[in-house]
Amino acid sequence: MIKVIHYLGSLRFGGIEQLVYDLSQEQLTQGMEVVLLVAKKDGEFQSRFEALDVKIHFLELKSGFDFSASKRRLIKQLFRQENFVIHLHEFNPIVAKLALKSGKRIIYTEHGNFAFGRRITRKDKLLFFLRKRFFRNSQVLICCNSNFTRNYVETHFYRGPRLCTVHNGVSEHRLVDQNEVRKIRETYKDKWIIGSSSRLVAFKRIDRLIHVFTQLIKEEKDALLLIVGEGPERKKLESLVSSLNIAESVIFTGYQGEVQNYQAAFDCCVFPSQNEPFGLVALECLRLQKEVLVFSDGGGLTEIIEQDEPKNICKTEYELLHQLLEIRHSDPKNRNKKELLAYFSSSRMYREYLEKYQG
Repeated sequence: MIKVIHYLGSLRFGGIEQLVYDLSQEQLTQGMEVVLLVAKKDGEFQSRFEALDVKIHFLELKSGFDFSASKRRLIKQLFRQENFVIHLHEFNPIVAKLALKSGKRIIYTEHGNFAFGRRITRKDKLLFFLRKRFFRNSQVLICCNSNFTRNYVETHFYRGPRLCTVHNGVSEHRLVDQNEVRKIRETYKDKWIIGSSSRLVAFKRIDRLIHVFTQLIKEEKDALLLIVGEGPERKKLESLVSSLNIAESVIFTGYQGEVQNYQAAFDCCVFPSQNEPFGLVALECLRLQKEVLVFSDGGGLTEIIEQDEPKNICKTEYELLHQLLEIRHSDPKNRNKKELLAYFSSSRMYREYLEKYQG
């Protein structure tokens, strides 16, 4: 049986970490041996990974250019193990170099870390240059999480036969605690809940949703905006809400470990990201039979929603407002999502990556 070492930067709350968790869980279920190599020992997901009973090695890297001899020895030792495939989920130049030196097959999942939504620094430019050189090596198979990400890689990094798309998938085994859902609904009793769950960073564009909600609340007095997640943009977003005088109708919950319980409590879901590499949260909410709305510049999000309800892809804030009002005042639509969810599942993702591992 093939064994796999997953490398990722941290175990924080985020799409990459959730994806690796779901994939590892599926691989363990199928009898594979899974090892995690993690750059930094921090993050809300650590206890969940530990509960999977996988071996976790923390490198405690100080930066992407940490050349510590002891850390290089640990990486070399892990990469030299027999029958292991190296699966990288983030780019670290030292880890990438040692992976190449191992002579093993390398799967690199490009999750779309292209510094969207912030100023590109000199360090970013150097890492982009090194990543481009890494992609030229014949040992490396580059698997993009969406066609949006693949198009970006082809334009800026690598175009060739070792580039493919393996869409992300979500676990079919994630359970919702109905008691917790009832508690959430009771907390916000008699409210029409518009929800969004994500790490609060710039490219998630929660500000766009807040501006639309400012107009919506004028017509739908019982509307509530529930923003689930934590991140560096939170204070700025809270200030925006305060300046628009809608603080009583907007709730920031912070990080929630069982985010699916909040998603299940939403009446409607909006993910206003710009250039989102994939958008795992949209799938999580579709699994819960929720209406999911996105913007047409939402990157990988649009690849998901166009297969569910193209009308829910909005070009402007005005269109988003109009669609929210239409959903509010229309009968619920029970579209058949079986085929969509089967494709965007962790079991399909597992099978595709197994084929890549086997070469």
